[in-house]
Order: sequence, then structure tokens, then C-alpha cells
Amino acid sequence: MKGKSLKTRKGKLYYQVGGSGDALLMLHGNGESSDIFAKQFPFFKKHFTVYALDTRGHGRSDLGVERLTFKQIAEDILALLEKERIQRVHVLGFSDGGNLGLYLAAHYPERIASLIAMGANYEADGLTDACNEETLERYEELLALPDTNPDKIYRLCIHNLMLEELDLSAEALRSIQAPTMLLAGEFDLIRDDQTEAMHRLISGSQKYIVPGGSHGFFVDDPKVLERLAKKFYKSL
Repeated sequence: MKGKSLKTRKGKLYYQVGGSGDALLMLHGNGESSDIFAKQFPFFKKHFTVYALDTRGHGRSDLGVERLTFKQIAEDILALLEKERIQRVHVLGFSDGGNLGLYLAAHYPERIASLIAMGANYEADGLTDACNEETLERYEELLALPDTNPDKIYRLCIHNLMLEELDLSAEALRSIQAPTMLLAGEFDLIRDDQTEAMHRLISGSQKYIVPGGSHGFFVDDPKVLERLAKKFYKSL
């Protein structure tokens, strides 16, 4: 994969590119970077031109804003598509990246060829009780940091993507027309009923729960995602 940068009015964004074929955009989760997909790059590069973005405020990309929103990140992605002259793109997103994929499919249907969303949720409280409690505790800890702490705003921006900025609704999911596959682990951080609700709301969507899988099941066992993705793309 080759590292590239995209200049925006609100800072530089970093992304990786490799492979050949139709465009596939890979979107990582909260607090991560595109490197989370390192084990997946070799497989997907055989079938697609892969674009793996460090979303704004993550990895090697600048934050550049005082408030980070899904809308802002979606605009960044549209700028990336314009730079690379991509009209339609397949999206594979994990966790917050899966949520962002849902947002893109709902708001920019003409640009999204298909979507695989792993460990995604459309409601802020769609997490398991333990994960939800931990997320709220971490938020309180961040709020308690002194305003003089240079990392406070940055860390709150990232964390609030899960709590305050999850700009999705049942109506938005019902509007999704792109072929969609929802994946989650048997022992995911996302509640089973949340994944099922999304499956019912997105017409024609596929759903698969990975037996024994964690939230990051695809990192633990890359072959699982490869097998499921191959079957999904063949069905398009």
C-alpha cells in the first residue's frame, strides 16, 4: 500500500492506496487508523483498488476542527473521491467506520456501490451494557481533565463520535438502497438486537453473526472476512 495525502481547508488527511479494479474504501473504527486493516490489504488488493483512509483526527490525519461530525468526515470522503476521480465506491467499514458507511449509503446513495458494515450501530446506546457503561465513564474522565490539557478537545472530539455525533436514524436506514451486508461477532460490543434491527430496516440486507467472534473478529481471523466478502461481492 502506498501512502498519500489529501489537502483540505481544514488540514491534511492521510490515506493508503493499492491494488487494481473497482474502488473499495476501507474505514476504521473510533480511535484507530487504516492500519487496522493491514491483514486484509493483501486479499482485497487482488480484487479492488483499495483506499484506506485515516479519518479526520485519527492516525496520521489532522483534526483541524473544534467539533468532529459524521457530516464532516463524509465531506472529507467526497473530497477524496473527487481527487481520485471515483464516481462510485464499495465501502467496508468497521465499528465507527461501519456507522459512517451507513451514513454515506443513506445520504449519498449515488456514490455507494455496496456496503459491508462490521460491528456497526445506529443508536448510541446500541452497545452492550458493559461497553456503554465504559464509554460513559471514559467520557466523564475526559470532561474532568483540566482545560489546559492540550489533548482534551482532541480526545473529546473523537469520543463524541460515539456519544453525540452518531447521526443515524431508522428513517435513514430505511432509505439505503446499496447492497448491504451486516457483520458482527457472537461476542461483539454491539447488542444482537441492534444488529437485527438494522437488518430489518435496510431492505434486502444480509446479516451474519460470526460464531465465537469478538468485535474485531476480522483481525483475529482474517479468513472469516475474506470468505464472507467473497460470497457477498459475487452476489452483486
